[in-house]
Amino acid sequence: MMTVIKSGHIAKLTLSILMVLFSCTLLNAQPNEDLGSILQLRDSIFIELQKTELDTASMDQLFLLICKKRSKFKAYYKPLLQEYIDQTLRSGYQKGVMQGLDRLGLQERFDENYDLAIQYHTQSLELAHLLKDSAQMVYNYNNLGQAYRKQDINTLAIKYFHQALALQEILGDVKGASFTLNTLGATYLVQKDYEAAKYYSNRSVRLSSKRDDKRTLSYNYGTLGEICLMQHQPDSAMYYFRAAKQLKVDLKYYKGIAVSDHLIGQAYFVGGNLPQAEKYFKLALKEHVKFNNDRYQALCNAYLGKIKLADQQYALAVDYLMKAKGIASGIHSIENLILINEALFELYQETGKWSSAVQALQETQNWKDSIMLARNARELQALEVEYQTHKKEQRIELLSAENKIKNQSIRLGAAVILILVLSIALGIYVYVTRHKQAFLQQERLKQKLLKSQMNPHFIFNALGSIQSYMYRNDAKKAARYMGNFAALTRSILKNSGADRITLEEEIATLENYLHLERMRMNNAFEFQIEKAEELETEFIEIPPMMIQPFVENAIKHGVKEMDTAGLITLRFTDEQSRLKVEVLDNGVGINQTKNELNSGHQSMATTIFNQRIKILKNNYKNLPEPLIEDVSNQSVSGTRVLLYLPVMEAMTPGVN
Repeated sequence: MMTVIKSGHIAKLTLSILMVLFSCTLLNAQPNEDLGSILQLRDSIFIELQKTELDTASMDQLFLLICKKRSKFKAYYKPLLQEYIDQTLRSGYQKGVMQGLDRLGLQERFDENYDLAIQYHTQSLELAHLLKDSAQMVYNYNNLGQAYRKQDINTLAIKYFHQALALQEILGDVKGASFTLNTLGATYLVQKDYEAAKYYSNRSVRLSSKRDDKRTLSYNYGTLGEICLMQHQPDSAMYYFRAAKQLKVDLKYYKGIAVSDHLIGQAYFVGGNLPQAEKYFKLALKEHVKFNNDRYQALCNAYLGKIKLADQQYALAVDYLMKAKGIASGIHSIENLILINEALFELYQETGKWSSAVQALQETQNWKDSIMLARNARELQALEVEYQTHKKEQRIELLSAENKIKNQSIRLGAAVILILVLSIALGIYVYVTRHKQAFLQQERLKQKLLKSQMNPHFIFNALGSIQSYMYRNDAKKAARYMGNFAALTRSILKNSGADRITLEEEIATLENYLHLERMRMNNAFEFQIEKAEELETEFIEIPPMMIQPFVENAIKHGVKEMDTAGLITLRFTDEQSRLKVEVLDNGVGINQTKNELNSGHQSMATTIFNQRIKILKNNYKNLPEPLIEDVSNQSVSGTRVLLYLPVMEAMTPGVN
């Protein structure tokens, strides 16, 4: 027994001496000697980790040394961590496994391997629950939140940040809570939930001010400034951006100073002070070039181009905007490309380059469509991830329950088993409920995807109208038409991101569309829109772009080829808590239209409408089928379309 103890002490002493010597060697090494010292230290750690007599204290020392020298090890860091995890697994040292997995997940996140990062953090969290290690749970929750945030799966990110914050408040971890509150504010800002972003950022300000934590305080001021900017409060935004910049100056954080200068430029731009905006954008651009920050270089050039456009210095505006577009294209920054192309569209309009303006508009719409499809894909991914995460959380709960059962006495065994059975039953109930919610959410997302198909189709038709009108008329009339079309496009782009819009907005969009089509067809038809007096159009909410396909058909198949003046009538009435919509035309009638449809022609918009109405009927069971009938034998000749739309519940403020 004495021999074993002495051997263990000698091994521990040898390990301590080796680590101290190699640490000193590495710290004192010259630049050309670093690689040899690093390799020597790496090999010594590998050798120590192969020993079977290592106790937990020695493994903890090795773990600290590996983590401390992370930046020196570089590519060797992850293999060392993996070897450490293997050793702790062999020796049954669960705390070591837990810490190693969390650190390995953190490095995978830095390397942008987010799925692996989530896998390792989740495994570490399971052990933290098993060992009841609350501090480690905080690390895991925060790290999982960051991994999901990097993938724009913000719903899950927010969930994990809240779990971390709850534990930090219980543990009295003020420093950690201020970090988590700051991250929550920034995440809610991305979600455009400005009130929540402001609430959590201000809480972080109070905590970081008490601790004199200037770095966290500067981040919070930056977030609060961006919130004010989004809410069109440039003076308040300026106050926060200047406060953030001063803190970064105190910290000598030069990259952060450049970002603050850029944001100050934006505040001046929104406030209309273009000379000051130009000064700060140029100041920021110089630093962004120095730090190779392509994203901010593109933004600065874009805003400088917008400033020159406002000053009618078109040649300089083109130079800045095309430079910005080249940089943004190189890093595939779609948000920047949309901003740049919208400015180019305005520039081409003002300089009379109509074909370039149409091309810029088409490119912008394509990018916006790609963002919408990507967002929908992420939301679908988030649903799947949340489902899988729930299963993993149930596994953690079951592992914890099993551990409790093993440590219970025989006398309490029956009671624990009963609790376990109840927990499983509750888990099944929660699973079924969430599965149902996930199904409903997927149905809503399908509707968004179908809607996103309709908008490009509608804009394609409208662009064809522009081209036709430009060929047939002079440039002045074409410019006026394009201005009207731009207004219509803006309303469509605004509506395309919403599940519902007011009836007032829908009617305004339809009226603008009918005006444009009437202009294109040289006033070949008239139109009228009738609304029941009791309809409160500004408060009623309906799914967007449901009526337009039938208006389009009334023009194309009803009044377009008429020898006499055509008439299209839209009627809106309230019937049993549903919106009744009638689209009438005095055209050729439904029989001729059916012949055209049977011959193989059916508009994409009509097809998409049928798919959308099918999804709506899943959620609104008593919604009548649309009716299309020939009214040639009645007082009005032509075709009558009757459809019913659900009057959707008003959105509750502050509820996601």
